[in-house]
Amino acid sequence: MKIKFLKTIFLLGLVSSTLTSCVGDDDYVIPTVYNYAFNEGFSSSPTGSGSNEVAIALEGWVNYNGSTSTPLSTRLWHARTFDDNIYAEFSSFYSATGTNDVAWLITPALDFTASTGEVLSFATKTRFSNGYPMTAYVSTDYDGTTAGIATATWTPLTFATPTADDVFTSSGNIDLSTYESDNVRIAFKYTGSKSGVTTTCQLDNIKIVKN
Repeated sequence: MKIKFLKTIFLLGLVSSTLTSCVGDDDYVIPTVYNYAFNEGFSSSPTGSGSNEVAIALEGWVNYNGSTSTPLSTRLWHARTFDDNIYAEFSSFYSATGTNDVAWLITPALDFTASTGEVLSFATKTRFSNGYPMTAYVSTDYDGTTAGIATATWTPLTFATPTADDVFTSSGNIDLSTYESDNVRIAFKYTGSKSGVTTTCQLDNIKIVKN
């Protein structure tokens, strides 16, 4: 009986040692939890289909076409969905002949005064490319009105753009830590025309992490 008891203890110890050795250091790694100053993926935006465009109308956002053509283009950034993913989209391909587009999509005012180390990122995808149509800017003096777009100071942001169609591409990390303001706005501007750049541009996953 004593021998059987000792044999049982030995086998239990062997099994326990084997199971423990299968657990690597990576199994104990705690995933990074990001602290967001802003996070928008347009998931709550109603979407359109085909020629039915549903303009993005999220609280605090400004969605405006500063067209100067005759006739004016009134088309706006709208929400689309594909593979259960919702994103913002614009293309001058669907604009009327003779029009141009200067379509702005501007975030609500963001307060950076109580945080540090702010870093912006977003993703863009192109389709049917004949030129890259989107630029991005940051401002601290924009008043939130459509008229104020022309008078605000917009600083261009440098970001990575897609090198091929139909693939979402990360902008990379864009340092915004020098903007100590309670009125930080990020703007995305599509510039195109029916007779010029008509590339479809999709925008998604706009995130600002902070310390």
